[in-house]
Amino acid sequence: MCVWCDQFAGGYERWYFNPANYARRLYKIRKEEAEALGAEANPQEAGGMAVLGREFLEARERNDYEAMERMKLEAEQMAWGTHFGQVITLDEALKVTDIMYPISLLTCACRRSMVGVPDEENFTCRGLGPGRYTGERWPDTYRGGVHFLTPDEAKEVLTKLNKRGLVQSIYTFGTPFLAGLCNCDYPDCASIRTVVDFGVRVLWRGHYVAKVDPELCNGCAACVARCQFRALSFAPSRNKAYIDQFQCFGCGLCATECDQEAITLVERASLPSLANVW
Repeated sequence: MCVWCDQFAGGYERWYFNPANYARRLYKIRKEEAEALGAEANPQEAGGMAVLGREFLEARERNDYEAMERMKLEAEQMAWGTHFGQVITLDEALKVTDIMYPISLLTCACRRSMVGVPDEENFTCRGLGPGRYTGERWPDTYRGGVHFLTPDEAKEVLTKLNKRGLVQSIYTFGTPFLAGLCNCDYPDCASIRTVVDFGVRVLWRGHYVAKVDPELCNGCAACVARCQFRALSFAPSRNKAYIDQFQCFGCGLCATECDQEAITLVERASLPSLANVW
């Protein structure tokens, strides 16, 4: 069990199955004499991670490993208290859809800023819970529009996006409150790029790990391109897919693609060497 389940599951199997974690109060009442701070005063303050990213790259160019480690720890602590994600499987994402409301479909800020995907092609992010009703305070959240979905519509969208090869991950907006279910890929997703390229854990591994049965694998390699975390490769000498389980984030995209059913997901906690690899 991850540290977030230890702290916030509230008796549920996973912390993201606890309805209380989708029930953040819409508005805070601030004392008259107190000034608004951070993103509450200026939404652009939430972009501080971009500045940190630039400084990290500069430190890497000059091989300043001490500065890199310090900035990595600072970034992780900042993210874990405010806005970070954890990979979940498609089945888990469908279950989340049944326990909270409202559900909205939004354009992805990462794809807009990273690769310039037009808004009409960019409805891949899911807003969760009553926080969606406060979007008028941060209009950029609704850039391109917003579609409110029924649970059945939301499940249909999730299934289609998974089929396209997008990773499901759930995000806090003020930990432990969850308000986003993203459908991500590399290199479009800022979180995946940050963890894969720099090792900064703004996106946590999920509760599962993929496993290949070599007796069932026919060597088609269809699964390899779907892995967004560089955990899957193809071994030509054996004509089999190979999974580096220490690199696996447990999204299950490889398993949902395998028509031989050669890939299964096992509980991370059931593997002693991986039980604490998050």
